[in-house]
Amino acid sequence: MSVTVSLINNKGGVGKTTTAIHLADGSQREDNDVLLIDLDAQGSASLALGCDSMEPSIGAVLYDDVDPREVIRTPPGSEIDLITGASSLKNADIRLSQEYGREQLLTDALDPLEDQYDMILLDCPPSLSLLPVNAIVASDYFVVPVEPEYLALEGIGSLLDTTREIREGIGTAAELLGIVVAQADFRANSTGQIIEILREEHGEAVFDTVIRGNVRVSEAASYGVPVYEHAPSSTGARAYSDLTEEFLHRLQ
Repeated sequence: MSVTVSLINNKGGVGKTTTAIHLADGSQREDNDVLLIDLDAQGSASLALGCDSMEPSIGAVLYDDVDPREVIRTPPGSEIDLITGASSLKNADIRLSQEYGREQLLTDALDPLEDQYDMILLDCPPSLSLLPVNAIVASDYFVVPVEPEYLALEGIGSLLDTTREIREGIGTAAELLGIVVAQADFRANSTGQIIEILREEHGEAVFDTVIRGNVRVSEAASYGVPVYEHAPSSTGARAYSDLTEEFLHRLQ
């Protein structure tokens, strides 16, 4: 049976998709069979892995009851399996809101994949709308990537409260696996202070590895490959490799 992990933050631009891609690809390199599901209407993870065409996407699975095994592809930039996001997901709240058990539609959709992968990673859109709620319900764990700024401190508390409310209301929800500090810019005097506050408030939930902003990581996305392929000796590649090691250790 596979483990399912959501990458979630209701704020955009915090390195969530980049972290999802590199945890997926890094875990694959450690001999795990990995599926990455892009739940974002912008399809950022799919584009960053070199996909030109987004359809058929996870939307076909959720809207039209297509078997998820029929929409899995191997993107050009990685050996992981991928189910793409697409613009059709923009209307997910409207299209799924009247469905019976709407918070568990993704759970049901992933059933056929349960024995096929060691790991399923869900890259969520930056919101707490119906798709991220579905991801939280469908997952065993969730990871919160955050950028080290003061507003992030409030956001984490709100997100953790929301997951508790989902668990109490529905009876099941992912457990927090960890908080990842990403896109850290230590030229800002406040960065170290914020990371220290995060560790004081959330203790061991905060991953030891801190991901600094790195130009090689940004370049890799523009080439449609993970940084391990584009610049394997870069600080960004080493940081994501360290994070993957820590991530896999926590899952054990």
